[in-house]
Amino acid sequence: MKKLTLALSAIAAAFSASAHADITVSGSANVAYLSTAASSDAEKLAVGSIASFALSTTTDTGLGISASLALSADYDTDTAAGVDGGKAVTFSTGGTSIVVGDVGVNDTIGSIGGVVNGPLDDQSGVSSNVATGFGAAADDDGLGVSFSTAMGAATLSIDYIANTAANNFGVLNPDSGESAMGASISVPMGAYTVTVGVADNDNGSSAAGGTVAAALGSGTLTVGYSNQTIDNGDSTLLSTTGDTTSAGATYSMSMDGATTIAVGYNSNKDADSDAASKMELSIERSLGGGASVYLDMVNLSGDAATDGTALGFGTAVSF
Repeated sequence: MKKLTLALSAIAAAFSASAHADITVSGSANVAYLSTAASSDAEKLAVGSIASFALSTTTDTGLGISASLALSADYDTDTAAGVDGGKAVTFSTGGTSIVVGDVGVNDTIGSIGGVVNGPLDDQSGVSSNVATGFGAAADDDGLGVSFSTAMGAATLSIDYIANTAANNFGVLNPDSGESAMGASISVPMGAYTVTVGVADNDNGSSAAGGTVAAALGSGTLTVGYSNQTIDNGDSTLLSTTGDTTSAGATYSMSMDGATTIAVGYNSNKDADSDAASKMELSIERSLGGGASVYLDMVNLSGDAATDGTALGFGTAVSF
């Protein structure tokens, strides 16, 4: 009963403070048909929706404080709806923001080429044998602090993860755990925007890379390069510690006010001499009212557990 009373008091306090705080709700939904590259049960239907809550307030001194969480039924899992987010708080003032909690570092910075929508990106069925990033999936995400600030027209970002095994509660710099750090800077240079960055992990892995973006014709061309040194002890794909190199490009253009075409290419090679190339295509047309329809394609070739071509089409809606 005491917990219920406290909860009701908290809700009442939240409503009484509404003049000083903002709570906004938005949402999205996705319906897609997928023809994946899987050897069996290749055809899939993906349906999901998200209700997102953004919470923000500003103190008397002008400090902005915000957080967010989402109630989601993922389009690529057949489970009950769950809660995402809510594990980080952002403090902002002027052109500077600090995120405390669940943050990440970019361990493949400069490795670009992805353009397709979420359903096909997550469930294409293709799987490369090339090792990339810091190895294990959790090694670029965890409990820490992220800092971003404007420096004239440039933007500097520094990310530090004190514990890759925790998200919003955990030991700082555990004796048996890992930490990671990354930094990047994005600078406009005339007709170009140049972004470079580095990252490092306690497990012996590191990364460096960059991208250059420029207007070309009626669209934007972005090229990138990345070098990642990966410890084979933290990757099930590598037998030898060494470097993975990645080169890629994307080009996106608007055909008219409602239709966008994007193409992407990425090529990777690791220390075991496994190499693979991926090409992606996405065509999307707005229907108005926050709705759009899209057609996506992914093709993977080279050293892969599963290569081939996957297709997807569907509709995405923002509410």
